[in-house]
Amino acid sequence: MPEMTDPQDALKLFQRAFREGILELRRCSLEPDLWVHVDRVNNHFRLTYAYLDGRTVTAFAVFVQTEPHEGLPCFQVGYAVPPKFRKQGKGTAVVKSAIAEMEHGFSRTAMTSFYIEAIVGRDNVASQRVAETVLLQKGRETVDSVSGKPALAYMRKMGA
Repeated sequence: MPEMTDPQDALKLFQRAFREGILELRRCSLEPDLWVHVDRVNNHFRLTYAYLDGRTVTAFAVFVQTEPHEGLPCFQVGYAVPPKFRKQGKGTAVVKSAIAEMEHGFSRTAMTSFYIEAIVGRDNVASQRVAETVLLQKGRETVDSVSGKPALAYMRKMGA
């Protein structure tokens, strides 16, 4: 059986590409300590946000546009914090700040509302806390579509 997608793997790849100078990061508008990389993956819009300490990523959140929900754009979020920086609130901070940047940026376009979705492994208590704090809800029971493992789904409408 395949494993559930782990944002920690994406964090490691992002960290390596950043150190090798492959990624172009831009400083965010609302929070100058937050950086963003914008690209497309499998023809889906992707926004990757990171807090940095020099050339080290201390917290990471990636938002990939998925199928619309109730006629509005939807972004699935994954987030990770390197072990050395955990238990400091960095996961919650990077997701909250990234969503604020998205709302600010999208407000200058026709996209005034959108959804954020998180699918979190049933055994990942730390990530469940981040999702509950940021998306302001308890997760609903689901099964991860990739691994078939038990998970919790969170979804929140953002913007107007």
